[in-house]
Amino acid sequence: MKRKVLVIGICFIVVLGIALFFYLQKPTEKVFVAKENDYWLLLHRKSQKEFLYQGKPGDIHQSKLIRTFVVKTGRPGERPTPLPQLAGREYWLLTRKAPSDNPETAPYFLTLDVPGWEEAPFGPVPYLECNGQCNWELPGEFGLHGVNGDPARLSDENPGSSGCIRHTDKDITYLYELLDPEDAEVRYYMEDK
Repeated sequence: MKRKVLVIGICFIVVLGIALFFYLQKPTEKVFVAKENDYWLLLHRKSQKEFLYQGKPGDIHQSKLIRTFVVKTGRPGERPTPLPQLAGREYWLLTRKAPSDNPETAPYFLTLDVPGWEEAPFGPVPYLECNGQCNWELPGEFGLHGVNGDPARLSDENPGSSGCIRHTDKDITYLYELLDPEDAEVRYYMEDK
């Protein structure tokens, strides 16, 4: 009888050990908890829509849509807003923000870390979206900016910027006041849809 109880006890311990072993091998899903300033953006370049999310960067299912903006991007096929994927990246980062008195970008400019803006072709190299290498023609950082009170610069008739993303002055003011790349990483994703 003692032997039977001992065998059952050993079997129970072995089965429990095997179950515990397999349980510990199973990958566990980490639950993402958004912090107050976990903001990120997604641009649908062709439809000229930009989405501001709060939550896990790049994951719309673990994020909350905060706001949608109608924007004007760079000139397709000439001086497009560079897709990070065509430059070997997953996303751009917002690196700084500043007031702007430039008549093309006022009232604010939020800079993205798009490389190559200091010398010709004034954008990423290689970047083969313009029947070959794109040439943005003028030096200057890429980013998000206003229209200096001229809503016609967001119209369908306007050909677009030289790679930047134009916003209404009200929308760029909202983003300028909300986002601070010195406090938290702000990722800028793009899709060509």
